[in-house]
Amino acid sequence: MELLLHTLLFRWYVFLFWGTGLLVLSRAAGPGGAILRYGLAYALAYACEYSSSRPGGWFPFGYYEYLPTTLDKEVWIGPVPLMDSLSFAFLMVASLGTVARIEGSGLGELLSAPFRERWSSLCLAVIFFVAIDVVIDPASLRGSQWFLGHIYDYPGGGMYFGVPVSNFIGWGVVGILILAAWRATPIFPISAASGKKTLFDRLGPVALYMSVYLFNMGIAIWIGEWNLALADLGVGGMLAFIGLARRRVLHTMEMGGSLR
Repeated sequence: MELLLHTLLFRWYVFLFWGTGLLVLSRAAGPGGAILRYGLAYALAYACEYSSSRPGGWFPFGYYEYLPTTLDKEVWIGPVPLMDSLSFAFLMVASLGTVARIEGSGLGELLSAPFRERWSSLCLAVIFFVAIDVVIDPASLRGSQWFLGHIYDYPGGGMYFGVPVSNFIGWGVVGILILAAWRATPIFPISAASGKKTLFDRLGPVALYMSVYLFNMGIAIWIGEWNLALADLGVGGMLAFIGLARRRVLHTMEMGGSLR
């Protein structure tokens, strides 16, 4: 119990993001549905992280290893820190909700609509999901320079600030698995009507996504990784361009539909 409390204090920022994402998702799926989907996301993420971080493992992220530098400071579940697999759930909520905001719909709508109707939106959510890790992972890899600590390493190195491309491919795989599980579960079904209500429902996911983005870019600036900070700025610009282009395409399609 003492170690769990220490974990909450040590990784306060992770649990702050985690709790915000849970609240956002509960607005669309209800408390039970949000907790269930968070549990599914954690199980899938943990299984994939365990697979990639064990000796000889590679799927889906490529091989990397966790370093037991914080065993006495936070809870670990086997060979993986508790907090690490928690991130996938709230990052998916933030990505889905941001895409929903771009398209003028709601989180619940994206999770409940037939796949054939919203497949492009779901694909875009996976792109946003991977893109935020492009910002997070290089900063996390430099955890020895800030309060995260040096908890993992890529023995083979990587071309993107030490991170291999296989890691980002793995994030895409996990994102697809989480989306599929969240949409397919028959328990606590999500109603499209509950996806767009208050200002918090509309802007909460966007604020969460931007908070994670700015937090990690701020870390890059704080530790003096200016090239990384510039690359993060480029990622943000790319996402803004994609979002504006998507919004314009949908507006053009709506205008075309109104003329027919």
